Amino acid sequence: MASFAADTTPDVNASCRIPFETLKDPKTKEFFPVSAVLNENAKLSDNLRQRYIVADLNSADENGNCRGVQEHFSSVGELSEFPRLQAIATALKMDIASLAKQSVDSLLEAEAKPGDAAGLTLELDDLRNYLEQVQRYKTNPVVKPAVFNGYCVGQTLSFCEIVDGQPKLVYRFVTSSSRSTPPLNRYYAPINFINTRHWSSDRRYTPADARRDVRMGGGDAIPIPFANGGNPIEMPNFMNFLPMPGYTGETLNGIHEIAGGLDSGGTFGAPVSLGCIRLNKFQAKMARWWTPHRAKFFMYFEPNQYRNFGDASTGRARGFQVPGTTVARGVQVPSTAPNSPAAAYRAAPPAADGNYASPQQQISARRPAERSQLPEFSLFPWLLFSQSQR
Repeated sequence: MASFAADTTPDVNASCRIPFETLKDPKTKEFFPVSAVLNENAKLSDNLRQRYIVADLNSADENGNCRGVQEHFSSVGELSEFPRLQAIATALKMDIASLAKQSVDSLLEAEAKPGDAAGLTLELDDLRNYLEQVQRYKTNPVVKPAVFNGYCVGQTLSFCEIVDGQPKLVYRFVTSSSRSTPPLNRYYAPINFINTRHWSSDRRYTPADARRDVRMGGGDAIPIPFANGGNPIEMPNFMNFLPMPGYTGETLNGIHEIAGGLDSGGTFGAPVSLGCIRLNKFQAKMARWWTPHRAKFFMYFEPNQYRNFGDASTGRARGFQVPGTTVARGVQVPSTAPNSPAAAYRAAPPAADGNYASPQQQISARRPAERSQLPEFSLFPWLLFSQSQR
């Protein structure tokens, strides 16, 4: 029986340890140290500097079984934004959300040891902002079987925080990445950082959102569209990510709510996107609200476990090959053979012009009719703005 990706086991924080126990730095050939998660913006609060994201893009396990997905949502009171409010709520035997209607003065009176008013005002501002801009979109956590509508399901995005020196899972969301298996450490860099934090047109960007963006290190009210062949579709809550200096990776991808807002065909959890990292509506809004600017973003997958399709009758990934071998016409061939798929993933030979073909380039080459003929509807409008000013 195929297991759920990072399912409800006692080790709920396992996905947050991937950078330190499973993902090796291609430079050092060692696991990343815990210190690698630290946000380089020293002006952020300590808890925000310890936040990071982990993409586990293996839809199948090491035995070729599609993994399935079970999302994990922490409660509002568990978020590190609200330590004083949660203590007050506990003392009053109230739900923390109910405190949003109270004044700072009344909350100070309820504290066992009253602290500074400014700090409590900040927590209350964030709580009200969360309830208005994120909580109202909340749904039940997604649970998907190993194979759904023929897709091999298992890709997840974990939002983590270092607490008392240990990795802690805050949220785990189902996701989807590039439909084409990327070359290791060349399309998706193993370590990235969040470069931008954009908005969505279905919400008004308020002064409270602007204040929070300042506290989060940056953000704006601009929705970002996908070109879509001249018929642009918004990618709500788009967060562009870039490889950390010294690492190779695509620079135009982002984490965002699925364009159009619907999981058409039930594809979430399988690699089906053009390259970006897709999320559902609530999940994307939570990601944008929770993630600080310049947060570290680790991306992990094994090429043979990065599978698009699965067999519902067996729960197994289609086309899965045992690591170290490949099969051609029933004959097992060592993966060191020059023409084996595994060798191709490792080598990822560049094109004649010295550049490898990214998944988007591969798709565009096969389907030229889908390419936009209207450059004003760029996938990333800020590139056009900067070019027009040169």
